[in-house]
Amino acid sequence: MGKSTRMTKKEAEYLGLEPKNHNQYNLGEKNLRKLYKYRGYDDELIESCIERGINPNNVGQYWYKSKHISINVKKDLENTKEQILDKFEQLISDIKFKPIKLKPTKGNSKACKITISDSHVGMNPSPDKSPLFKYEYNSEIYGESLNKVYESVIKEYNIHGAFDILFLDDLGDLADGWNGYTTRGGHKLPQNMTNADVFEVCVDAKVRLIRNLVESRVANKIILRCVTNDNHSGDFSLLINKAIEKIINLIYDKSLVKVDILTKFIDHRVYGNHCFILTHGKDKSQMKFGLPIVLNDKAIRLINDYIDHYDIDSKYIHVEKGDLHQIGYQRTKKFDYRNFMSFAPPSSWIQHNFGDSYSGYSIQIIPKDSNEISHTDYFLDYKKISDRNF
Repeated sequence: MGKSTRMTKKEAEYLGLEPKNHNQYNLGEKNLRKLYKYRGYDDELIESCIERGINPNNVGQYWYKSKHISINVKKDLENTKEQILDKFEQLISDIKFKPIKLKPTKGNSKACKITISDSHVGMNPSPDKSPLFKYEYNSEIYGESLNKVYESVIKEYNIHGAFDILFLDDLGDLADGWNGYTTRGGHKLPQNMTNADVFEVCVDAKVRLIRNLVESRVANKIILRCVTNDNHSGDFSLLINKAIEKIINLIYDKSLVKVDILTKFIDHRVYGNHCFILTHGKDKSQMKFGLPIVLNDKAIRLINDYIDHYDIDSKYIHVEKGDLHQIGYQRTKKFDYRNFMSFAPPSSWIQHNFGDSYSGYSIQIIPKDSNEISHTDYFLDYKKISDRNF
């Protein structure tokens, strides 16, 4: 099947095609090469774009690495994001649905906060015939892991009763990449899902988790907080979470469920005497090195500057981040600093450069007015592929 491409009449005549009023043509690879060559694009860029299904016109910048070409796909993703959101908006605008609104149950003055980071949906952790640690990770396994999150919340509910509020925090890198690359471009990633697969899996799984939590009446309100300014999924994550938001807003009244999408590299939210400063740890475009696992003077200065700039005067300030796939905790005079582990198993790159690692998520029970927070780490035992499967 050809690729739908918009052309001028002059370009159509150059390819020997009959001009059309709507200027849209289905072109095979041969004519695509001729068209891109006619437009003046470099041969290697043309081949790389055709291989990835990218229009060279949407490539913001590209650079060579030895004989291989790396592409910045940011413009391609930006254009695609707007197209998909427009179509999604048209699709749900015709759905007539009265959002569900429930009366609050008798809850306590505590929040339950689930923190997930670095889900890397679409990642293939065993991309060749001789993976180092042979992990298996796919849509089914990701869904099973989210079911374990639900079971953990029910366990906390059985201990504490209904919560004042339930926060479901996602600290970024929800998707592993876009077209087999990080959304920054230039970093090739072994993947086992298409963009469409990742989109569908993430939207379905998150909506299902939220519906299960609402139906269980574990809290008077649920807020899904999504960090989307990260180095792997960036605007693709924004697109996924926008879709989740639109679906959730159709099903539930915002007094019951809210989707809060965080687009800044660092953002903060307040609950009672607590201020949570949320970040992935590495942004989508600027940072060569992210925030560290162990605080240094540079990181402390950055965080203090943020606190001062926004006049944050909460009694308890918590900085929370992902990115480094490790658990870590420190305190300074102004804030505490917590690193969260990866929800996904280690990638092939991590395995070969840093060895094996743990995976999981964390749950905190937070009294609204005191700092007597309980913190529990839940570890996920991911399957290892047997030799007979290779």
